[in-house]
Amino acid sequence: MGTARRSRLGSIERLAPGLWFIHGQMPEHASKAPDFCDIVIYQAGRRLYLIDSSGGAAMRESIRRVLGEVGPVDVFTLINTHAHLDHICNNDLIAEVEATTKHHYLLQSGIDAAHLGAPRYFAEQFARLGAVYDPLSSYQTQRAKYRMAGLARDVLGLVFGSTRVMRWLFAFQLRKFAPVGDSRHTMEAIDAQPSQRIDIGGVGWDGWWLGANDVAVLDARCHSPGDVLVYIPEHRLLCMGDTTFPLSPTWTDSSRDRTLDVLRKSVAMIRAGAVGMLADGHGERPYRDQAESKALLEQVLDDHLAFEAALADIFATADGLTPGEVYEEFRQLCGRPVVDKYLDLEFPHSPPSLQNVMVTTLQQLGYRTSGQHRHQRFYRRIDNR
Repeated sequence: MGTARRSRLGSIERLAPGLWFIHGQMPEHASKAPDFCDIVIYQAGRRLYLIDSSGGAAMRESIRRVLGEVGPVDVFTLINTHAHLDHICNNDLIAEVEATTKHHYLLQSGIDAAHLGAPRYFAEQFARLGAVYDPLSSYQTQRAKYRMAGLARDVLGLVFGSTRVMRWLFAFQLRKFAPVGDSRHTMEAIDAQPSQRIDIGGVGWDGWWLGANDVAVLDARCHSPGDVLVYIPEHRLLCMGDTTFPLSPTWTDSSRDRTLDVLRKSVAMIRAGAVGMLADGHGERPYRDQAESKALLEQVLDDHLAFEAALADIFATADGLTPGEVYEEFRQLCGRPVVDKYLDLEFPHSPPSLQNVMVTTLQQLGYRTSGQHRHQRFYRRIDNR
């Protein structure tokens, strides 16, 4: 499966006249290779839209090929669905586009995250997780490597501070994404403009129309605080970014509630016939019809709920569990499709560890924690007692 994805990295698929999909990549081992997102490019007359820029030389050259095929335009608009590193490394291609007017839109929270920088962002995320347990102890492969990183954090942290040391460690790890041309100076906060109610198939969103109502940018804020979805009415195409990423809430600023809400609203749009095609950040392919788009989202939604049900079953017979103990109990539930799927998806294939996802999920579901820093235990919610 990993080899097939790599072989398609940067390949261009024409979904319709004036509509292109560029295949990204999820690596076999996220510690050794970057995960680069998929890209959609859409032409509406003399207006051109690039939805995410991904990263790496293969994706960069494929964007250039499409730009060359289109030629000069009146208006070029780059939209980042959010500001995680795997979506923004080729943003600087905006400088090469021949266009009279150029725009580069994110939510303000996405711009703030981009200016914060990926090493600082992940250092802060791990510091928050570290209040509960040591996230560097959660990876199930290369355990010695991560324990050495934890030792470096603790020893050097006595002198420089653990958060600063974590920034250094992440800066070293994230070198695989280089070069990072995030083009921060061209970023515009789309939410600096007044939002409007956008109705798609009877489903209401807060969002913004661009061009001659070519594209709707929909406020999502679920996988990250900077999430947007992009809807292209001409082709009934919904671009969902990382909203479909299964291991979620991925980080402490991911929202479980908003993710479920966005998935349900997207399914409702498909059922209403307003969405025929779907593209997401890390799918192996675009989903070309209503049936398979609906099946994808319903499966992601079912998996979220089945994962939470598995956690609830664990706490139905036990209480006061560390994240590591929750993980081991989860592994014992083998035979459940969601357990097998999530164990297969976790690191090294996917950047977050499953224990991190368990911690953020339990926190957002209201499970209580108690104990010393980095050594806390989860307890059932009061209303479950």
